[in-house]
Amino acid sequence: MRKRTLKAFAGALVAAALVVAPLVTAGASAEDASAVWPADTVGVKGELVPWNEDTNHTDYWKQKYPDAVSCYSSDGDTDHGRITGGGKTVTLNEYSPSWPGDHWEVLVIKAGNLWNSVIENPDAGVAYASPPNNSGQQASVSHWIVCKGKTTVPELVTPTLTWTLPTCEAAGELFQGDGVKWVSTPGENGSTIWTATPAPGKAFPAGVTTQWTVPDLSKLVQGCGSNEPEQPDPLESESSKTTFDCATTTATITTTTTTTAYVWNAETKTWVLGEPTSSDVVTERPLTEAEIGANCPLVPGDIDSVCVGDVPYLGYELTLPEGFVADSETPVTITFVNPDGEDYVVENQPLSGELLWPGASATAPKMWPGWELVNGEYVETDGNYAWTRAGVTVRFEVNPSYSTEVQYPEASAECANPPIGGGTPASTDAEALAVTGGGVSPVIVAAGGAALLAGIAVVAIAAYRRRHASVQ
Repeated sequence: MRKRTLKAFAGALVAAALVVAPLVTAGASAEDASAVWPADTVGVKGELVPWNEDTNHTDYWKQKYPDAVSCYSSDGDTDHGRITGGGKTVTLNEYSPSWPGDHWEVLVIKAGNLWNSVIENPDAGVAYASPPNNSGQQASVSHWIVCKGKTTVPELVTPTLTWTLPTCEAAGELFQGDGVKWVSTPGENGSTIWTATPAPGKAFPAGVTTQWTVPDLSKLVQGCGSNEPEQPDPLESESSKTTFDCATTTATITTTTTTTAYVWNAETKTWVLGEPTSSDVVTERPLTEAEIGANCPLVPGDIDSVCVGDVPYLGYELTLPEGFVADSETPVTITFVNPDGEDYVVENQPLSGELLWPGASATAPKMWPGWELVNGEYVETDGNYAWTRAGVTVRFEVNPSYSTEVQYPEASAECANPPIGGGTPASTDAEALAVTGGGVSPVIVAAGGAALLAGIAVVAIAAYRRRHASVQ
């Protein structure tokens, strides 16, 4: 009996261990996991925020983002967006003017019970990545939450600070405007430097004065009656504005100094502030590389579609802004912008060259955008990047960027299309024939000239044979 009791107790311990062990392992996995995205992550990465039960609810995110007017949860496709990337990404639709608010405030992608992928102010048409799971692999989207936001326009307030000078009968007073937070620091000769910052929900207009130096008011009156106190030093404040000239790679800094002198008021026998005067000092300096990258665009050369043989390419030439140095020989990212879905992006490209058009293949079996092979025959399709055939915006980015619309080459039996009527994949190599979407290639002119000469020769030979036959 005792042996059976011990055996049953041991069995209970084993069963309890089997239940507890996975919980301990899962807890340790979640605790030890680091916020590192897998190297092969599909989509644009958000911020990894630890998962808990509260983060599964829309109320949690609405409270976390004060500008959110409403939040929605979905495990599939809705009017707001859809699951893309083979279940590994979420892509939002364009924001509808009929919806509450005016923008996407936050997107939260749920996958597993370790992380949330959080994207603030997400863009429509961008595929955002699901977070990694406990094993460090990108997880499939289980559901996603999106919140609509309403842009808060801050109230403009102008900071003001004035004061009265002391008299024989009363001390001086300081008057500070509303809607402003004030911070004071000690100045020279007993003065106080007051700096204004906007209060919550407020903003300052551009170019206003935000700092004042207030003298020690208690020392401005040195005597009364006919004794005139010493004139205080004038007050000065500075503001500056910088403009960028990409053509000359020059930054122009305009520094405005405002001076307000004290004037004697004979009636009150006090020094009072007079009218302010301003003066500008203009200086120039070379733009920094960071300023060039942030403010100056790429310089475009020839950008067009081109056919090499019957294969379509994007041909392009770019020049970096003067003074900007790329960090590699292949710094360009080229994006074919899809107005209705996921963009086509190719990274690490040189500043000039040819890029195979999306959906095209230069090797057998050859392919073209908007076509697919079905049972050995070419048939038209809405897929395979068909959206690039009707004119597409192409964006070139290094740090500066440049965008333009490029037309797909005019389709014909020789260029940018399968054989007329569908047909089967070509098996012979044709001599390269370059045709662009915006002009005529010199190769075409040469080929046309050769054909013309050949035709003239045929006509001449036929005429000679007729004359020779008539003589005989």
